[in-house]
Amino acid sequence: MSGMEQFQHLKIQLAATKLATNNFSDDNCIGLGGFEKVYKGEIIHSRGETTVALKRLDRAFGQGDCEFWKEIMALSFYKHKNIISLLGYCDVDGEKILVYEYASKKSLDSYLSIDSLTWVQRLKICVGAAHGLAYLHTPGETKLRMLHRNIKSSNILLDNNWNAKISDFGLSKFAPANKQFTFMVSNPIGTYGYIDPLYHETGLLTKESDIYSFGVVLFEVLCGRLCYGKKLRPLAGLAQEYYQQNKISELIYNNIKDEINMSSLKLFADIAYQCLKRRREERPLMTQIVSALERALVVQEMAGDYGAGILSVKILGDPFVDHHFSKTWKNNTWNDYFVLYIDRYAPLQYRITTRKYNNWAIAAWVEEFSLYVKNFHVQELFILVINTESVTQHNCMGEATMNLSDLTPEVPMTCKLVVKDNTYQQIGYLKVEVLYKPVNINITNVYSSVLKAPVGTPKGGGLLVIIIQGANLDDESRHAHTSVSLLFRGEIRKTHSMMNTNKPKWLKEFTFLLEQPPTNENLHLEVINDSSMGLLLGKGSLGCVDISLASEVNMKLTNELHQVKQGNKLSNNYLQVELHWRTSD
Repeated sequence: MSGMEQFQHLKIQLAATKLATNNFSDDNCIGLGGFEKVYKGEIIHSRGETTVALKRLDRAFGQGDCEFWKEIMALSFYKHKNIISLLGYCDVDGEKILVYEYASKKSLDSYLSIDSLTWVQRLKICVGAAHGLAYLHTPGETKLRMLHRNIKSSNILLDNNWNAKISDFGLSKFAPANKQFTFMVSNPIGTYGYIDPLYHETGLLTKESDIYSFGVVLFEVLCGRLCYGKKLRPLAGLAQEYYQQNKISELIYNNIKDEINMSSLKLFADIAYQCLKRRREERPLMTQIVSALERALVVQEMAGDYGAGILSVKILGDPFVDHHFSKTWKNNTWNDYFVLYIDRYAPLQYRITTRKYNNWAIAAWVEEFSLYVKNFHVQELFILVINTESVTQHNCMGEATMNLSDLTPEVPMTCKLVVKDNTYQQIGYLKVEVLYKPVNINITNVYSSVLKAPVGTPKGGGLLVIIIQGANLDDESRHAHTSVSLLFRGEIRKTHSMMNTNKPKWLKEFTFLLEQPPTNENLHLEVINDSSMGLLLGKGSLGCVDISLASEVNMKLTNELHQVKQGNKLSNNYLQVELHWRTSD
């Protein structure tokens, strides 16, 4: 096929696929679709032997060159940790075979009514799938927006760690990504129960069509059932009806009813309901869905102190760097440091190492930190690798993560954590020693002790602490140099500039000693692009956030994502701000 030479590096010999599947034996078959069979096998390539899934298309059912090559193109250009990875393909002797990474737990639809799948696990799967779909809808200025057209629970695969992976791109369409609403006329296609009614009726395809389908999946996860079935009412209409009647709790899957926090349920149900709105313009953006689901997850995880304790983390020296990245990382004499934190929205939970002006071949961080853990079973440790090019410019090199549930209480563990860059590519390893000790601590009391104002605070007043934690910016901001300017009572303060990431982490703290509570005042924050990269990224504002401090004074401590406004419109960017009102009371 002309123009496909760029994919030659992905070609896999037919003999290799036959060997991997025992000549496509039924014993190796793990799935059967309308147009294909899926097999499990072992493929040997440059990195060694890998377990893979092989999809063998059956051309007798009409799947032809178009769908085959569309999937190859889609998965070659769009890479994300929540999108299934294409490892190769075979296109000889009438065979059309696609080779993917193996998702050992298969598809989400198999677990909807499984009692052992907890509400937290369900939320994490939804968050992951939402991140993948958000990436397809807003991939950045250099790529077209991808409309999946067949979002459903059976097309959300799960790896061994329950990470969600969106799959099956044979029906997808490409569209311009620089417009708020993109309309395409096409023959309506999709799966009954999931397909957007407006798309089905008019043939007008938009990104909101995917959002409708995703809303159906969200309600499937909540209700523990497929959206259609014999003697069952279609779930989309049923869920809308019960939501409108304030009876959504009656639809919750029985085995998770007792564990769901009501605030978490409300956040989840609200965004799922909005996805099913009849009018396209009333449906949320995928970035808004991600934010709402992440909030629902955090609220649920913070609902109890089960599994509370202290996590000790020791950064060990001599990080391991992959050879292909060594020229731009290991051999540079940069001023490096690490940021450690528990979860993305847990307040008072970050630590920063000292900075080492040296190259990674000989630099050694042997530093130990302690962090409070509220729920050992569900929380994660994040470690950012950052270098300081100057006082005002910091560069995010990568991030490593670890599920705390992988630890054994009271048993120290030394491990190598994989470090990935902002394109989710592995760039090296970080050696750490971790120890979790269960302790009967009341996190609320811990926060209360920290929130005491310093000696000398004016009576009736307090200390306002503003911590600019980080941001979730669109992909177009990935290469910008972003900072945040703060305006309060006529005083301007600014963070350093963070480069090489659309999820900057500034962790910059500002304090104001006030004689009276700022009850009737606002805090103005502006996200700035400090880049000077000419025509592509000129210096300017990415938007602003205005926070009313009245509620902050009453709540004492908040840590929230705030949607950034550009002019009079809300953008796809979010700013994470932690606020303390510390008094001597």
